[in-house]
Amino acid sequence: MSAPPRDGGPLDAAALQRLGTEAVERAQRAGAEHAEACLESLRSFTVRVNGGAIENLKQSVTRGLGLRVLVGGAQGFVSSTDLTPASLDELARHAVALARFSTPDEANAFPTPADAGDEPPPDLELVDPALLAWPAERRIEMALTLERVALGCDPRIQRTDGASVSTRDGHAALVNSGGLARVSSGTTVSAHVVPLAADGEGKQQTGWYGMVKCRLDELEDPEAIAREAARRAVARIGARQVPTARVPVILSPDIAAAWIGEMLEAFSGEAHLKRTSWLTDRMGETIAAAAVTLVDDGRLPRAIGSEPFDGEGLPTRRNLLIERGRFATILYDHYHARRAGARSTGSAVRGYSSMPGIGSHNLYVEAGGESPEAILAQVDRGFYMDDQGSYGFNSTTGDYSFQAQGFWIERGARTFPVEGVTVASNSLEMLANVAAVGNDLRFLGSVASPTLLISEMTISGG
Repeated sequence: MSAPPRDGGPLDAAALQRLGTEAVERAQRAGAEHAEACLESLRSFTVRVNGGAIENLKQSVTRGLGLRVLVGGAQGFVSSTDLTPASLDELARHAVALARFSTPDEANAFPTPADAGDEPPPDLELVDPALLAWPAERRIEMALTLERVALGCDPRIQRTDGASVSTRDGHAALVNSGGLARVSSGTTVSAHVVPLAADGEGKQQTGWYGMVKCRLDELEDPEAIAREAARRAVARIGARQVPTARVPVILSPDIAAAWIGEMLEAFSGEAHLKRTSWLTDRMGETIAAAAVTLVDDGRLPRAIGSEPFDGEGLPTRRNLLIERGRFATILYDHYHARRAGARSTGSAVRGYSSMPGIGSHNLYVEAGGESPEAILAQVDRGFYMDDQGSYGFNSTTGDYSFQAQGFWIERGARTFPVEGVTVASNSLEMLANVAAVGNDLRFLGSVASPTLLISEMTISGG
């Protein structure tokens, strides 16, 4: 066996695949009928600045392996960051021992090359050579620029809650005893700043803005990021409550994205098998306005959630969860698809230290045809929500209830900032009441939405 480097440095994709093959072979020698190895080698860098100085700087390399085995239909799983031959032998013995104490399940199985098909993997441009070569000094400089520009945007911004820049690059591999072998590589960069605007009597209003991207040239200019964060903070000065009312609510792209992220579990095959989804037994029904199409796409080029293969080695794909208002797709990994008598939708997600589960890749509402300004003009009296706090989302019922900040709308214009209110409804009602979908879809992460107008929600105020 070729041992990993002793310096603890990163491993390339080919080395990970070799280690995965060796781990699977050791598991079979230890008594596993089937085995699967999932490996990662990641390098990360994060700098956080505050008050014009570095507050925290961290660099790390993570290497790890997760080993999953089947014995008599029962499953065992172990993981470790020790990739030496002796450790792999011990992992194999431990995984097999766990499987022998586990309950058999006929749905336990690993995908085969036949399940995966012979389609060649697409080049999704997930590795940025410029980001790999980006000096640490430039990353620190960007973080300092974010804070400096934010502080200079308005005299009422006298301090920040910090600015941060992070990068990550690495490789992953998956190998199983059925002959499936996959490798992938990627890079990410993120940046954000949190300015604080003085609002009188020691009160501060917070603005936050940032994003995560695969490639450096797709990250907004740090000055633009800082100015947008500062604008958000200053716009909240003078915020007040409004009386309780049932009114139209405009969800900003950030808030709409947060909502659809919360909704994801309702589309999970596991939740449907357990009958814990608020969409149980509604497959094929109209559950939303015709303007709503909800997509999860694992193959968007240069997108932060994209991968050519999912966490079990099956090809990712574009899944239409809601198609023009109709509930169209339930998401499955390999295990839950077998239980349901269905096929995997390429929706298994995992890290080396976890078992596969059902998740999303790039989840978004398709853009509509109306500008945010045109949507605002449709509201005679209502609320524009652009930040949320505590309370939350009930994944079983779909109930939505969040503390909210934003702006009161009168005659199609934002009139004053609002805070100290709660916005509440139910997700099925919200989906049915989507009255307009904006044309402003942008990905700042792996979940995105354009502006959405909900025709009526409850605003509970003072």
